Amino acid sequence: MTISAKFLRSPLDANEQQGLEGRGSYTQDSCLCGSDESPLYRCRDCHGVELVCCQCVLSTHQRQPYHRIELPTDDFVVIDVNGIHTIGLDFCGCETAQLQVTQLLQTAATFRALEYFQILSFESKASALELYHTIVHLTDNTGIHIPKAKWRFLKQMKRSGQGHHPGTIAATQPGKNLPDEWTNAPPESKFLYALFLAIDANFRLVWRNVSSDTVDPGLNHGYAFFVKETSYKSFLNSHGRTGSRGDHNAVNLADTKASRGLAATGTGTIDCARHNFKRPNSVGDLQKGERYINMDYMFFSSMQSASALQVINISYDIACQWSKNLWTRMSAFPQQFHLDHNAKTITFLVPKFHLPAHILSCQTTYSFNFIKGVGRTDGEAPERGWANINPVATSTHEMGPGSRRDTLDDHFNDWNWKKVCLMGKTLARKVKAALPERLERTCDLYDFEAALDPSQLACWKQDIEAWESDRSKPNPFELKVTTVSQASVRLALSKAEADEMERGTSMSLHDDISPSMLISSGLELKHQHHLRRHLEFECKNIGQHATDSQQATLLQHVNSLRRRIDTCVSRLRSSDDIATEPKVQEINLLLPSAIPAGLPCEERLLNYEWDLREAQANDALNGIRCVLNMKYHLYKYKDAFIRGQRANTRATGVINNADSRIDALAAKYNAARNALVGLASRLQKDDDWQLTFKPLNRAKDAVPLRQDDGTTVGQQTVSWIWKTRGVSDNTEYGLQDSLRVEWCRARARAHRWEEEVQLLREEMRRVLAFFEWQAGWWDAQSSGRTFGSPEAAEGAVAYARRQASLRRSLASHFRSMWEVTPLW
Repeated sequence: MTISAKFLRSPLDANEQQGLEGRGSYTQDSCLCGSDESPLYRCRDCHGVELVCCQCVLSTHQRQPYHRIELPTDDFVVIDVNGIHTIGLDFCGCETAQLQVTQLLQTAATFRALEYFQILSFESKASALELYHTIVHLTDNTGIHIPKAKWRFLKQMKRSGQGHHPGTIAATQPGKNLPDEWTNAPPESKFLYALFLAIDANFRLVWRNVSSDTVDPGLNHGYAFFVKETSYKSFLNSHGRTGSRGDHNAVNLADTKASRGLAATGTGTIDCARHNFKRPNSVGDLQKGERYINMDYMFFSSMQSASALQVINISYDIACQWSKNLWTRMSAFPQQFHLDHNAKTITFLVPKFHLPAHILSCQTTYSFNFIKGVGRTDGEAPERGWANINPVATSTHEMGPGSRRDTLDDHFNDWNWKKVCLMGKTLARKVKAALPERLERTCDLYDFEAALDPSQLACWKQDIEAWESDRSKPNPFELKVTTVSQASVRLALSKAEADEMERGTSMSLHDDISPSMLISSGLELKHQHHLRRHLEFECKNIGQHATDSQQATLLQHVNSLRRRIDTCVSRLRSSDDIATEPKVQEINLLLPSAIPAGLPCEERLLNYEWDLREAQANDALNGIRCVLNMKYHLYKYKDAFIRGQRANTRATGVINNADSRIDALAAKYNAARNALVGLASRLQKDDDWQLTFKPLNRAKDAVPLRQDDGTTVGQQTVSWIWKTRGVSDNTEYGLQDSLRVEWCRARARAHRWEEEVQLLREEMRRVLAFFEWQAGWWDAQSSGRTFGSPEAAEGAVAYARRQASLRRSLASHFRSMWEVTPLW
């Protein structure tokens, strides 16, 4: 068939379009069926515009009850996915008729519309009001009051088996997926049966004080993820809404003027840290910030369903403070919330992304990378859940309190179910990533240990194993020896010269200054040279139109530098010789490293400069590490909190200043290393010192310890400036201590990947065991309750068998997916 291009480009004739608003070409006064009844009815969803009689519209729509029929008189409203319908309503009056409330439940809003809205809200986070307005526009831009959505609650009860068995929802009990011998597992295997919890708060899920629990109590009363509201509020009121709080910034973050008018400033949660699941009775509203009393209640409420477990790993971004008096605070809670913590192994950790913001001692004490038995868990599970639920915040912040909790519970349920369905792919992906990493990190550790002294290695192993058993012992991941600084070297040299003067063996080039002080002053002036070049670079950038103030500042620095050089160098060179130098930066300071190899130089002076240069290089590296760490957190702070052009410009200026400082320190280090290269040949030093002071590439090596290059700490290659590698017999000050710490880190990386592989193997077994248990549970529900009618009983049996079949299908699918992995 050929269609002309003209027709494709041209719209329908305006008269034709207008004619479709009436009867079109069907202008006869009788129905097409030949009946004498007047044609007054037309369907907006059927093809055609003709009017038909009542008998025709009834016969053609026996199986299309939700088509939009234009009727002469209507008195009831029904919401469906294709529009809002006004229909005539007569209640059924038969002997077997249901209650009028039940009949209305099936007609006021169709199950199809309610289920459509539920799935739509899961995927797009659309609100009921947004869907309602969409249907309004589909109909005729007229509306009705939104019916109260009980659909979410009914589906939750149905899926949890409440129609079959009146028990608690989502309860966890031993015996579902743990082996029978799990309580008697050897100490080295107990971590396989540990509970991993992650605690966090979300300050976007706020709720405005627009209603009350009396007006809108909700339908879930502690049946799902939110704690039971009445008990929660009663406890907070009886113990004071303020409760205890810490001094950590995260605790006070939400306590600002932005919380005015809010009944809830956010939401707290206790999640599964391994699989990102929302846990039952583990979510609650925060009244004013992330206070201990709120988070304690959620934690102890969550632990009620896991009180039998023996090993618990708890991740919290302020765990270092929150954990201090947790068991003391527990005494204020009801008896059913008490936890026998003395009979359990409980470990507190800080999530990996939040850890760099803590002080150095916290970074080693609460690190997932160093703690035994946690695998490659990162503790950031709640953050992933918040990313999914945050789009709902705009549609829930002005709901009634009960409707809001029910809506969030439903979304959390959907989040968990999606995690269940994706568990097969998730675990398979993690296994494929973990196996090569385990091999690579194990090989790295083996090669590292091959270069170490066996007796020294045995001592280090004993120390780290003692710390893993009792973390009150000295932490092997912390340096015991402080890095040598220039100040400490100057003090040691001054003491040595004092001893030489007492013995009468002092060698001094000038009566007013000792050799060590002369060389030390020369190094400081050498550093001033670098600042002078930096000033010249800035002067070139300014150009020929520099202001008087800029030129005066530059000349003041130059004059100050020349006066200092004159004072120092005049003791070794004549003033006339110095005056012949045209530029201050070209004056030769005559340090021992600058003396040509063919000219003699006192070995003691060479050693003095060697020690000072070595300390100078150490100071420069320490400075680079400090500024890099500061710059990394400046970037994170800027991205998270800085808004507006003015604030961003200032923040960028601070970061640029940090870059300039790194450039200056890198130049200082390279100058010190170049001097060491010249001195090493004259002092006949071996090459071991170059294992500590390697060539520094500013772009490649001067990078933060935590790099945002898509790799994790356990995978990325750490720049050499953050670790000191050397041979085992090197006795340089501090080298062995740095070597020990680096070995501890390499061992931790290898062990965490090995634990991850074991945890994944156990989790794969556990998933299949749980599906098997749950399928049997659903089978038992088909006969677990007596129903009032055969229809209800038959429906319950059908639903239970469908759920059991679904679990067995998932188990079979996961098993076939995992058969290709080496672990299976």
